[in-house]
Amino acid sequence: MIEFREVFFEYEDNKWAVENLNFSFDKGQFVSIIGGNGSGKSTIARLANGLLLSQKGKVIVDGITTNDPNIGNSIKAKVGIVFQNPDNQFIGMTVEEDIAFGLENLNVDRNEAHRRVTEVSEMLGIEKYLSSPPSILSGGEKQKVAIAGALVLTPEYLVLDEVTSLLDPISRREIISIVKSLVKNQGIGVLYITHNTEEIVDSDYIVAINKGKIVTKGKAKEVFSNVEYLHSIGVSVPGDIYVSYYLKKRGLLSEDVFFEQEIIKRLC
Repeated sequence: MIEFREVFFEYEDNKWAVENLNFSFDKGQFVSIIGGNGSGKSTIARLANGLLLSQKGKVIVDGITTNDPNIGNSIKAKVGIVFQNPDNQFIGMTVEEDIAFGLENLNVDRNEAHRRVTEVSEMLGIEKYLSSPPSILSGGEKQKVAIAGALVLTPEYLVLDEVTSLLDPISRREIISIVKSLVKNQGIGVLYITHNTEEIVDSDYIVAINKGKIVTKGKAKEVFSNVEYLHSIGVSVPGDIYVSYYLKKRGLLSEDVFFEQEIIKRLC
């Protein structure tokens, strides 16, 4: 389990980027973070895998506190992270070299490294690109390579920071499908950070952030029930929830109806 216990973090401007965060997620869960620009979402991503260390409170990964000076790389081995722009993460001259880079740093046996690279590349459908330079790939394929580079280290948790925001709709759906498969079939715990609320309606739960503070958390119906407030903090709700909100204002739907199939059932 990854736990945020009363976590505070500030950059050099002496303003809290995140303030008094309290939430947790476990292996096999898909948990989403939403919020407007500058709300603190990316700071949470970096705190979750130890790239940033809290100044107050604790981030605890499977019982290990991330700012314990004696833990070495154990947190980063447990918690993989993938960022918005895959081009900023590529190191190898070929896809295979890039995926294997982390394994080389850990001195993993060459045969074992080859086995892992082959396994994750086949799982993500990028095995045919292993000898290609990453620069020739499409945006979606590049993001798959970045995810493969995290998965090859066999993490128990995966933090994904706006990984679909630069992608076309088809690539976006492919990445979301892969991520949800990792949760369901491999039991990886995923912390999914996004602006696109359409992607997260079936999250185990959602955490909404504004100015570094948690303003609401729960299932999609709970979090998205206050459309006007979310809009005021820079969060757009999924299209079907906005439609239901509009119809409720006109007295055409009851308050317990949110999603497309529910709307159709009530109106037809």
